[in-house]
Amino acid sequence: MSMFHSRRFGVRLLLAAALALPALPVPFALAQQAQPAPAAKVSPAHLQLARDLVAVNGEARAFEGIIPNIVDGAALSFLQTNPDLAKQLREVAIIVRPEFEARQAEIIDILATSYTRHFTEAELKEAITFYRSPTGAKLVQDRPVIVQEAVQGIQAWGAQVNAQAIERVRAEMRKRGVDL
Repeated sequence: MSMFHSRRFGVRLLLAAALALPALPVPFALAQQAQPAPAAKVSPAHLQLARDLVAVNGEARAFEGIIPNIVDGAALSFLQTNPDLAKQLREVAIIVRPEFEARQAEIIDILATSYTRHFTEAELKEAITFYRSPTGAKLVQDRPVIVQEAVQGIQAWGAQVNAQAIERVRAEMRKRGVDL
């Protein structure tokens, strides 16, 4: 896989996660740091409620581009050793994509299963009700713009902090007789 392609995939995956995370309550986000609980028997109704939540809160859409990226990355991973096959590899990726796009429901089930470990059926129903409310719908609709604004703000902040850190490191190294 080319470095450019792997970065693009990583950025898309990161953005998909970033789009999903603001929808998660803080306790759930903190719970993700712990090891997942062993899979317990989940009722079909509980799992369906979790799937419904993932659909209504926008998380399902956030992961829509993942499968094409994975398939493209798999095909393009052969480029380093076979650069002359670039056109054919892209064509093959397009041919096999539908086979893997049919597996999109697996991503939804992974997300939904995580919710079933942390939320009761009643809690899922409450969350679904919220996301179907005008405020919840607005959150889902505006989340991509909010995340984009936040990422831009964090990037600007990071650049500023980086510049300040560089100056501090230089100052401390000057004290040691090293001019950077």
